[in-house]
Amino acid sequence: MDPQQTILYLAHRLPYPPNKGDRIRTYHQLDYLAKRHRVWCACFSDDADDAKHIAYLKEACDEVAIIPWSRGKAAGRALRAWSTGTCATLAAYRDRRMFDLMESWSRRVQFDAVAAFSACMAPYALAARASRRLLDLCDVDSQKWTEYAESRRGPAAWFWRAEAKRLRAYEEQSLGLFDAITVITNRERSLLDHHELSYRLHVVGNGVTMPAAPARPASSLGPRLGFVGAMDYPPNVEAVQWFVANAWPRIRKAIPLAQFVIIGRNPTRSVRRLAKTPGVELTGTVNDVAAFIQDCRVIVAPLRVARGLQNKILEAMSLARPVIATTASAYALHAEAGRDIVVADRADDFAAKSIQLLRENALCDLFANAGRACIERHHSWEQILRDYERLLLGSPAPRCHLISGAVGTARPGRRMPLAPLVSGFACGESTRKVGRFVS
Repeated sequence: MDPQQTILYLAHRLPYPPNKGDRIRTYHQLDYLAKRHRVWCACFSDDADDAKHIAYLKEACDEVAIIPWSRGKAAGRALRAWSTGTCATLAAYRDRRMFDLMESWSRRVQFDAVAAFSACMAPYALAARASRRLLDLCDVDSQKWTEYAESRRGPAAWFWRAEAKRLRAYEEQSLGLFDAITVITNRERSLLDHHELSYRLHVVGNGVTMPAAPARPASSLGPRLGFVGAMDYPPNVEAVQWFVANAWPRIRKAIPLAQFVIIGRNPTRSVRRLAKTPGVELTGTVNDVAAFIQDCRVIVAPLRVARGLQNKILEAMSLARPVIATTASAYALHAEAGRDIVVADRADDFAAKSIQLLRENALCDLFANAGRACIERHHSWEQILRDYERLLLGSPAPRCHLISGAVGTARPGRRMPLAPLVSGFACGESTRKVGRFVS
């Protein structure tokens, strides 16, 4: 292990609890670093329930600052900025209180390294005094905005297309300002560096903590399909709507007792309406997602828009449940289609393969066991986080780890200018106290 370092960790959302995609990644990064180094953590909070989780951060870190973030005020800042040609994504998280905090901490602490999650935290990472800087762009938000534009029409499509272009320019600019940039798969790497020439851009995937083998094999369960995900996230909403409208009627016709359970918090009104469909259930928020997954015989992931690495698929496969996924959502896995995971893109394929796995016990268990073995081999958090730490601290990183590790070798750290990207991002708000969550 490297000698203990002093690290600043920045996130756009409280990195705890690990109950949704970005929080799973930030939680594991922060937890790993805090067990090995001295860590200062600063983030925004958009949920009143976050107050219940501050104790974990205080116990793990030397200092913690949590700045309340208002969705309404953020939208106002974003729209004003966008109308002047500035990136709305960055403006939504522009906050003088966070800049003031960076200045205050930098007067007291010389950080060995700063780790920032998402492009909107990049200006704060550049404003802090540190010997080395890493920016995790994860699944490249600009590409998500591009896909939003492709799935919409009229003014919405125009807005998202323009926003994607502005944010992509900022992401590409960041390649020259950080010592290391990480993304979650080679697909995201190619978006930012078509010819793979940048020595600063690395692939560091997501992992899963392997649970104990489930008490019941998948084949012992009834005809129950499941979907897992936050049900206020547009790609998840679109996925379950598409599945219920196009594949589910065929499945119910073949297997009248089949059930489809949608497991996820904050279901939108359109998702709640799906519960009126025969055989469709909705859980809302659950305390133990794994328990609900293990009650399903098969998990489906019919996402049409899917960026990065799908944690819902990793968890289901680690729990020895066969998964049927679209090409888009299965792409980033170290899984072989037809051996470790079932891939389907058309409604008739989704229906036919679901029916087959619900009926054939041997095939069901074959995919369940192969999927679990695949996750155990290729998606270990321990290896992934070791590579992340090496990149953050400037230690030599192994080459060509594709999904689960780093691609390329980090250059030794160098002193960065204090805030080369802050121009165009600095806000005109008056200085205020950080808020009631700051410790």
